[in-house]
Amino acid sequence: MIVLNVFLDIIMPVVLVILCGMALCHFKKTAIEPISQAALYLFSPALVLLGMADTDLPLESMGKIVAFGALLTVAMYVISRVVGFALRMDRAAQSSVLLAVLVMNAGNLSLPIVSLAFGDAGLDRALVLFAVIALSAATLGVYIAAHGQQGGAAAFKAVLQQPIAYAAVGGLALNLLGLELPSMALNATELLANAAFPAMLMVLGGNLLQHRGITEWRTVAVATALRLWVGLAVGYGLLLLLGVDELTRNALLVTSCAPTAVIVIVLSTEFNARPAVATGAVVVTTVLSLPTLTALLSILTR
Repeated sequence: MIVLNVFLDIIMPVVLVILCGMALCHFKKTAIEPISQAALYLFSPALVLLGMADTDLPLESMGKIVAFGALLTVAMYVISRVVGFALRMDRAAQSSVLLAVLVMNAGNLSLPIVSLAFGDAGLDRALVLFAVIALSAATLGVYIAAHGQQGGAAAFKAVLQQPIAYAAVGGLALNLLGLELPSMALNATELLANAAFPAMLMVLGGNLLQHRGITEWRTVAVATALRLWVGLAVGYGLLLLLGVDELTRNALLVTSCAPTAVIVIVLSTEFNARPAVATGAVVVTTVLSLPTLTALLSILTR
């Protein structure tokens, strides 16, 4: 009964919005790129800015969440490298698996689910981790892709153009200084932030529709297992090590087993690191994350 309630009350609303994005792209031939850009450059930064500005999380808790994001990235990097060498994957396959494992969907899927499951308090914690993961993808991922194609200067410029980190720093500064945005700016930011969740989920649906073909099943299976289930186990161990409170643990565990982010398809295509593996990983991890998250939330919310 608990599993059914979790699925109907938390997972299905998210799935329905994803299906709306797929239907819009299929029946109306709507291009997903403009919605994706709006979500990346407007809606998500507004959500992060408000979340960091309004959060009552102490700095110690924020520090633990940042440490968790960094340690999770390092641990999964090492594990992915070891598995790649053990399975004798070639360099391109290893790079694609590495991207699929490290760059998780900490925004599009995780934030709406955390918000529905744990409310605003849980969302505050997930937003901090979202900023850490987004910064990692916008620096390591973007730098690797752009450096290979355009050189170091262009790569550095691409990193500087990512707005999530600026929003997180700006929101934290407002919080620590006890300042508030002027009412006009605050109202505009709230309007943008309110559009973040539906836009994120519709973008995810549109991208799943575009990239639904799957090849190289063996490598995709390895990436899927590492991203979802090994990531969950490692995340749980790190949270125990850091000694976080129960709500923080629950919110961050949801992100630990988040599926591969769609941006991985773009990055792997840029430097030809087996884009077919990245595409398959995004599709398979997203589909399998739904029963995984249902089971996890059934345990965490009982």
